[in-house]
Amino acid sequence: MSEIQFMEKPDWVPWKDVCDCIHDANIVNDKRGFHMPFADITPEEIEKELENGKCFIALRDGKVIGTGSYRIRNLKKWYRWGKTVYYCLDGIRPEYQGTDVYFGIAELRDKSIRESGVKVFQFHTSEKNKVVIKLNLKYGYKLVMFRPNAEEYEYYSVTMLRWEDGCPFPDWYLKFMFNLSKYISKIFFTPNSKFRPSLKRL
Repeated sequence: MSEIQFMEKPDWVPWKDVCDCIHDANIVNDKRGFHMPFADITPEEIEKELENGKCFIALRDGKVIGTGSYRIRNLKKWYRWGKTVYYCLDGIRPEYQGTDVYFGIAELRDKSIRESGVKVFQFHTSEKNKVVIKLNLKYGYKLVMFRPNAEEYEYYSVTMLRWEDGCPFPDWYLKFMFNLSKYISKIFFTPNSKFRPSLKRL
């Protein structure tokens, strides 16, 4: 086997290869009982998703074995009003999970983000993804929102933020707002709920 190469996705690597990697990576999540909404993303959808972002990949023998992306979002939420780095579309093929592949991609991605000048970071993950949640709490992320993953309300996800220049909210306030959103979600956003308010309210 050749050495692993880390790079920003070049034009000669088709988006389909990136999509296939994301799909295979989420086989592990399916076995854990939650299906990530972006697991079945198409090449057309991923291009649109990253119009204001960048994709990074790990290659071995011409095959995409890992990927990670980000885009700049202009959030208008209680927890952030302004430009925010949104981590998205991460995926490491099952046989490479637990190796340094993810960190190689993350290093490239973080370098690009630093050059963008944006210093607030956001991502979503399933509430069942305890390992990722615990890891990111360790690295300074804060839980700010609990909500259903989509209009189908198949499972719940959490939103986490990290402020490079320091969190502007006290911990008690973040905890209160997170628990409030969890309470609202568990009551009103259930698969069998007759009252289905818009997710835009959260």
